[in-house]
Amino acid sequence: MTRIRTRAIVAVVLAAALVASLALPAQAGEIALRIVNIVTPQDVKIWEPTSIVAKKGDTLTLTLVNRHADEHGYEIAAFGVKEVVAGEKTNTVKFTVDKAGIYPIKCHLHPPHVTGQLIVLE
Repeated sequence: MTRIRTRAIVAVVLAAALVASLALPAQAGEIALRIVNIVTPQDVKIWEPTSIVAKKGDTLTLTLVNRHADEHGYEIAAFGVKEVVAGEKTNTVKFTVDKAGIYPIKCHLHPPHVTGQLIVLE
């Protein structure tokens, strides 16, 4: 799958998630996700899913699963999340999103490997 096609698919999925979330009542809640470090067909290591959608006030619990032998980072700087997950290990991080916006998700150890975003709706 080409990079442009992959980005187009991600954009469609994010748009659908945004539309679906607008139809729901705006109440803060708990979101628990399993985020797994994988290798793409282009041999790029990424955290999957790459993007997360939440509402302001939600508490996120992310279980970070590193399936590789080397350590990888997971950072959402706007919310003080900065984890190092050892090779073939799992870490859990819990935080509350208290401001709306779009925030980058990256691997602070290998920035080219991982890109994503946390979208926090009002």
